[in-house]
Amino acid sequence: MHTGKPQPHLHSSMIPQFVDPLPLPTLIRGRSAVTLTMDEFRSPMLSTGFRGANRDYQGTWMWGYRGPEERTGTAAGPHCGPVILARRGQPLSVRYINRLGSTASTNLRFWSEATDDTFHWADPLGTRAMRPKSLDHMASSAMLPGRDVHYAGPIPAVPHLHGGIVPASIDGGPDAWFTSDGRYHGPKYHTLTGTATRANQRNEATYRYPNVQEAAPLWFHDHVLGITRLNVYAGLFGVYLLEDPGMSLPPNLPSAAEAVPLVLRDASFDVDGQLFFNSEGVNPEHPSWVPEFIGDAIIVNGKTWPFHKVERRRYRFMILNGSNARSFELSLIDPVTKAAGPPIWVIGNDGGYLDAPVRVGSGGSPKDEKELLVMPAERYEVIIDFGDPDFLRRNPNFSGKLLLRNTAGSPYPGGDPVFGTTTGRVMTFMVGRDAVVDNSYDPTTDGPLRAADQRIVRLTDPATGALAAGVKPRVTRQLTLNEVMGEGGPLEVLLNNSHFMAKVSEHAAEGGTEIWEIVNLTEDAHPIHIHLANFQVLNAQAFDKEAYEEVYEKAFRHDYRPGAGPPLGYYQGNRRALGGNPDVAPYLRGPVLPPWAHAAGWKDTLLVRPGMVTRFAVRFAPTETRADETGGHYPFDPADGSYMWHCHILDHEDNDMMRSFTIAKATKPRRLRKGRDY
Repeated sequence: MHTGKPQPHLHSSMIPQFVDPLPLPTLIRGRSAVTLTMDEFRSPMLSTGFRGANRDYQGTWMWGYRGPEERTGTAAGPHCGPVILARRGQPLSVRYINRLGSTASTNLRFWSEATDDTFHWADPLGTRAMRPKSLDHMASSAMLPGRDVHYAGPIPAVPHLHGGIVPASIDGGPDAWFTSDGRYHGPKYHTLTGTATRANQRNEATYRYPNVQEAAPLWFHDHVLGITRLNVYAGLFGVYLLEDPGMSLPPNLPSAAEAVPLVLRDASFDVDGQLFFNSEGVNPEHPSWVPEFIGDAIIVNGKTWPFHKVERRRYRFMILNGSNARSFELSLIDPVTKAAGPPIWVIGNDGGYLDAPVRVGSGGSPKDEKELLVMPAERYEVIIDFGDPDFLRRNPNFSGKLLLRNTAGSPYPGGDPVFGTTTGRVMTFMVGRDAVVDNSYDPTTDGPLRAADQRIVRLTDPATGALAAGVKPRVTRQLTLNEVMGEGGPLEVLLNNSHFMAKVSEHAAEGGTEIWEIVNLTEDAHPIHIHLANFQVLNAQAFDKEAYEEVYEKAFRHDYRPGAGPPLGYYQGNRRALGGNPDVAPYLRGPVLPPWAHAAGWKDTLLVRPGMVTRFAVRFAPTETRADETGGHYPFDPADGSYMWHCHILDHEDNDMMRSFTIAKATKPRRLRKGRDY
């Protein structure tokens, strides 16, 4: 409950490092049905040896999705969200039950203190409607004496399967929330027919995921309008690994179930070891919103700075960045000799396996990327060889330890640098002394990952940054990323200069391919995520930002207000691109840059750098649809509702950097089973 007393912040240097083993999430083999409850509980997030200022540390209060083992107390160790292992072609019903209580009962003090009803959000009790519309941007406590902008009531939540190819009704969009007491629901609340039918018991939703896509490392997380940053920070996320028994992979490749999950995030704590969230806004219009939350402690699988014992052999890891805003640039180094560690071999990313492994950094050729960049919501599947002969030859005095380090500034890329002794460290690997026989898949010699007849359908040519042969885009859209400034800093962040509630302007067609050109007018990089559709990075190119902005500002009518949507007119005959903005083509500068090789597969979250136009090819069809096909159909009706595209910096998403889009159904009948309800 909001008390008004400040939470004393704990400096992360006071947290011991590398004293606890890496926790492993609970593995749930989802074959037909799974039940997860959203609970509040204590978890030993901080390292052994930490002592609170006022009492012994008994664990950090958090929220999380918990399966049967964790609810009965049989699962040991810190909670970091379960791993659901699902199978392609086998639908899985997941029942989500919201037992998070209310602002009066929760022990997560930061949550109610950081809610802010001065911007558009779920607002279960309708309290925002009590404020006169003329005061929508003048709603600080100082400007409205006696009125608290913090929410008090039952906790709303809604799960979203990130990367899932699912009908809109079970996408877990921002308006599909339901409260812990079952009394309030968002306008797009949905549950499987026959479940939670009594109004006073609808604190749950059951979604039947069709699992129709290729094998991929998905994840699920909360997505409530306006408070996603708070619910995910509290711990509402988990991993959803999708296997494909029909995929021909190397027989000695460790399976997805054998991969070691590395769920990365940052956080801050108070002096008693409880979650701390900076809620001192930079502008009075939104008194509890900060543009990017950046924590000063690094957490892996629910534990601050753990270690993991490994043998001198190859391991498969699944890396997920679950942070609100922090990006990671990952590499390995011997902390004693300072020698670069073994390379990271990428075998897959958001949308599934690459055709062949790609080497990233750590002593490789000059063409290698030096680090593996993982922005919020991105996933990478990698192989690391802790007995790599090249590394051992280069480092004859190997200490037996390898530090997984981070070099990404925050906000990325030009923000504050990491601190070498805290945010510059992620975890350590304690490597065994003896060599072992390893017959697992060797990315240096064992050839491609995908069989010849199952290679990635290429919309783009990764080597040149051009479209692949035979690909005919339906349209090319130019869409901007905008930052509206207030007196103290960013006031809101927008997609195409439009608020979330502005009229839908992106209308795709099932089976079609589109080129999206994202023109980044802000100072930071953004991880742009599209629901439902996967895409491939085409290229990126710099543009004259100052010259374009001058024309951009004049392009709007004199009565145009930021956030109302793209302009209806255009300035002095400047050609308007699809999306409503002046065409950026005359302002492009420099060469076209093809994507990194390790990001050249199917993606659902994309790095968009500042001062660049980033292009990608979006396919509104299953990923295995041939590139030269004009068709391609989902096994459900994608026109039955809308989907989202947004920035996955959660603080941006919550303050209107999110838009809806629709998909027109194809004329070809879908292969629907009679009576199926997703």
